[in-house]
Amino acid sequence: MNDVKTIRVMFEKRGRAKYISHLDLMRTMTRVLRRAQIPLWYTEGFSKHPYITFAAPLSLGYEGYAETMDFRLEGEMSTEEIAERLNANMPVGLHVIQAAPAEMKAGQIATAVWRLTFDAKFERMLREVLEQAEILVQKRTKKKTLKTVDIKPFIRNTVWSAEEDGRVTLTLELPCGENNINPSLLVDAVCEELADTVQIARLGVYDAEGKLFQ
Repeated sequence: MNDVKTIRVMFEKRGRAKYISHLDLMRTMTRVLRRAQIPLWYTEGFSKHPYITFAAPLSLGYEGYAETMDFRLEGEMSTEEIAERLNANMPVGLHVIQAAPAEMKAGQIATAVWRLTFDAKFERMLREVLEQAEILVQKRTKKKTLKTVDIKPFIRNTVWSAEEDGRVTLTLELPCGENNINPSLLVDAVCEELADTVQIARLGVYDAEGKLFQ
């Protein structure tokens, strides 16, 4: 693979785009890369396809402010031009922040920072849940079975703030990667109405030392 570079694109997934499933996002990005005429490296074999990966796929319905996608570039093109070409072909709600050679490996991802925005009437209930000695939830395993897990020890760096529209924002850090904790587990532990109305956004994913994945 001479002259083939792995490029990491950091992008936002906001607004209506949060309803694009991961599978559809892969299809969308593949079309965007082709329309942008990026010189992609293709896998070899009977069914050739571009090498495109996402380090930490985002759940359906969540916004993402620093999502990443990797692809292999064959040939020469500046990262500035890559970003410009991609943005010129992106659908509404998807926007490239930057493109750069990949620095970190996906296995280095350790945590994610989340922002939960909800009606102020849920603040007291959520605070009470966070103050419990244990927060027991049902978490699905890789074998698709359910097990009871205490997520209390995994919740870190909680920050509360009030929004001008009367809503409340809670920012918190949760494990991401091999030991992933979805913020929906915390939301479900509060009440069904909160789960139906909360807005969840991932602000970024980080390595064990707190460095943004890039």
